[in-house]
Amino acid sequence: MDIKESVAVNASGIHGHHHPPSTEKTDGPPLKCNKHGIVLVPQPSDDPEDPLNWSFAKKHAAMFILALESLLVKFSATLIAPGAHSLAAQFHTAASKATYIGSAPSILYAIAPFFWIPLSHRIGRRPVLLMSQIIALVAAIGVARSQSYAQALGCRMVMGFGGSAGLCIGPAAISDMFFLHEKGSRMGINSILLVIAPYVGGVAGGSIQQNPKLGWRWSMYVSAITYAVQLTGQFLLVPETIYEREVVAAESAEQRETSRKSLGRRLGFRTPTNPTGETWLQTFRRPYSMFVYPSVVIPSFWVSTAVMTEVANTAGFTLNFGVTSRFHFTTAQVGYCFISGLIGAFSGELLAGPLCDLLVKRTLKKEEVWRAEKLLKLNITGLVTIVAGLLLYGIQLQGSHPGDWSSPLAGMILFVFGQEIIVTVVMTYMTDCYPDQAAEVAIVFQFFFNLMCFHPPFYTPGWIASAGARTPYIVYAIIPLALFPVLMGPFMWKGEQIRSKGPLFKFFK
Repeated sequence: MDIKESVAVNASGIHGHHHPPSTEKTDGPPLKCNKHGIVLVPQPSDDPEDPLNWSFAKKHAAMFILALESLLVKFSATLIAPGAHSLAAQFHTAASKATYIGSAPSILYAIAPFFWIPLSHRIGRRPVLLMSQIIALVAAIGVARSQSYAQALGCRMVMGFGGSAGLCIGPAAISDMFFLHEKGSRMGINSILLVIAPYVGGVAGGSIQQNPKLGWRWSMYVSAITYAVQLTGQFLLVPETIYEREVVAAESAEQRETSRKSLGRRLGFRTPTNPTGETWLQTFRRPYSMFVYPSVVIPSFWVSTAVMTEVANTAGFTLNFGVTSRFHFTTAQVGYCFISGLIGAFSGELLAGPLCDLLVKRTLKKEEVWRAEKLLKLNITGLVTIVAGLLLYGIQLQGSHPGDWSSPLAGMILFVFGQEIIVTVVMTYMTDCYPDQAAEVAIVFQFFFNLMCFHPPFYTPGWIASAGARTPYIVYAIIPLALFPVLMGPFMWKGEQIRSKGPLFKFFK
């Protein structure tokens, strides 16, 4: 397969339907390239409304707002996290139980996309994102006004349901707008906001709740304000990104002109036409289809084992560094612990996204066939730093020097550095493997990511209390290290052959 065939494979037709690679040569018109001579993959249409043809400013404004979707949902979770002791006093419960208000909604990030993504296929990405923002905004106000633990937890779960839409739709919409050689760095921006979100929230939440005139309730009012700002930005700057090239190509010039003059199109809406005629039931089955593709399920699962301590780490800062710990940090100081995650994430993204794009550009400039598996070697750096970070955090957290808080936080920097690398690399890899199913790929990734992050906060504090921090974090470090050669090794070696075989079995007939 030469470069022209490779482009033909990637420049597939209707969004949401993957066409398997063809081995036949294509003798079509000359391939479109950018000003640097890089072949554009996928090949854009001639329609200015094609998201691939949008201006630089329009694409990047939309991308920034979409990436903020990934930030807001976890930012809101940890905005309240430093105040676990205040929540415990307010609702007359244990501090460890109070942390669930921040951590428990993560299970919704794994489950709710199975509703949001199919709905977006039928009514469009734009209306789903706007609807989900409204739900999260109203629920945030509900948390702030809660008078009981059950009310606060219930409203936080609704916030998680609404916010989860952005986690899975954002990467798919970004994939709609950018070419293969641009996707790594753009996905990296989305990934870095996803990774830094809990740490930004922790820093802000600690400062807000340290102020006696504000407290934990205002942390949720601030969350509601950010969702209102995001809703405005979403409405003004993010048009519909689903673009059915084959459907538009079949329309007459008169039909296209009439459609463009409609009120909905002027407001940025474009309802998918459902050209295959599938039923609503078939649409809602579609997200499950990628669970039988090894190149999606196995990398997603491996990443989830490597980063499964994320929520336990952020939720545990209050218990591990707060007033009842050997460090005796105030609420604001607990918030400052989250800065370690910001340092690690930004450092990791300086490496991950640009390296992904560099590999693609070098391959396309040489007119070689691009194989997504070339990206996977970048995971080794992320794995090494994750393992080193978890070991350093656990060992130093149990250290004998009461005032040495910098060593465990240095471990957290290494952990988040590695997390940023593997999240960016694996998401870019999977969306390169199945570009027309980016939304379904994101569902699988978010499912495993959030499912595995959901359970450690429930038992890690007790494990640390009984065995010390050293034992659990050694276990957490060994798991991804031991699984890497077993789960990721085959894809680095024979990934293309594995992908060519398609799904393991037919999930739905």
